[in-house]
Amino acid sequence: MKVDETAGAEPEPYPYWMMFILLLVALSCFIDRVIVAALGPAIKADLGISDAQFGLLTGLAFALLYTTAGIPVARLADRRKRVPLLAIATTIWSLTTMLSAYAANYWQLLLLRLGVGIGESAASPCTVSMVSDRFPRNKRATALAVVALGASFGSLIGGFGGGWLGETFGWRNTFLIVGAPGMLLALLILTVKEPVRGRFDDPASMAREAPRFMAMLRILRAKRTFLHLGMACGLTSFVNFGILLFLPMYFGRAYEMSMTQAGLLFGIVTAVSNGTGTLLGGMGADWAGKRDERWYAWLPAICLACAAPLYMIGLSMPNWQTAMPLVVIGATLAFTFYAPTFGAVQNMVEPRMRGTASAIIIFFQNLVGMGIGPLFVGFLSDTFAARMFAGDYAAQCHGSTAQTAAQTAADCAAAGTLGIRYAMVICACFAFWAAFHYWKASRTLKDDMI
Repeated sequence: MKVDETAGAEPEPYPYWMMFILLLVALSCFIDRVIVAALGPAIKADLGISDAQFGLLTGLAFALLYTTAGIPVARLADRRKRVPLLAIATTIWSLTTMLSAYAANYWQLLLLRLGVGIGESAASPCTVSMVSDRFPRNKRATALAVVALGASFGSLIGGFGGGWLGETFGWRNTFLIVGAPGMLLALLILTVKEPVRGRFDDPASMAREAPRFMAMLRILRAKRTFLHLGMACGLTSFVNFGILLFLPMYFGRAYEMSMTQAGLLFGIVTAVSNGTGTLLGGMGADWAGKRDERWYAWLPAICLACAAPLYMIGLSMPNWQTAMPLVVIGATLAFTFYAPTFGAVQNMVEPRMRGTASAIIIFFQNLVGMGIGPLFVGFLSDTFAARMFAGDYAAQCHGSTAQTAAQTAADCAAAGTLGIRYAMVICACFAFWAAFHYWKASRTLKDDMI
């Protein structure tokens, strides 16, 4: 049943306040998420950890709780008010970020990152569901792209600000500084009015209760498009998180940059690529989707097929001036996936399934992408570096090199640079696999829309 998509529209400018607050939520999420990458060299030197351990810290530790808690939290978002749930979650991730300043060792920091993951697990399901109830289906991908601009701003602030704050005040004080504003944001979230659920949908769908979780899984499993979108989303995030979270460390090693310089370049790469790519993906998919809804899958497929070689060539460049443009363009193309994917998923399910459906896609995105991507790159980096180093790489090169012989320090740096470069180039190849799943999704997308 077609629904009048202009019915029940709220008077302006109220929707913009909700969008602004949700943009700040995305900003806060990404600052707290990428700050560890920006502070990586200082944390590694202080705690004496390997690249693989750092990959676990930035990836799997966060993603494990983020994805595991995400589905039950999304079920709450489908059944209860989303505004207070989002306010509570913001308080949790901000508080655990601040407590990270007091971690005495690697394992304590790892546990606190688990806490950040629990808090942030509510952000995407609540945000996607609220935006979908505020905007009609032909504008949802664009609206989601605008909210996701907060992620690009958060990447810039977390990258550059994190690097500068880390060098100026130390990594522990930086966690306190970046976590505190989130406590104020939690109060601002409570000023948002709860959107009317299903306002642009068939009224009959709102009369039905949210299906039980296993019943919902059966519904989604029957949609082949959903399965391919989940795999494609996970693999795309595998590439993006695997490469970008190691970018500050790579710039520092390959181009001998300070933490502030590497953090600035990291912030520019992630902010420009995330913001531009997400907007292009959302607006492009909505524009082309009016003619053929399969563009919600075709667009990211084409962009990812182009992103892989650009990543690989850029990461092989001998200087940052030539590497940066290629990596930025590659990352921009790779980030076009977000809005078309979540916009298509929201258009495939009924209103009381949207939070959970988005959480399942996020499960693929973050467990495969954020969880395994950085760990994969970190493990390969250590493996390649150990093979290129004439000695015991783990014993001689991890942690501070202040008391290491000059020649050994140079050999460690050379092996570490090649190791992380080869690992990131291999990671970029997975973008071709993601493009394949988007192409497969396009073949059944029209049939699975409601």
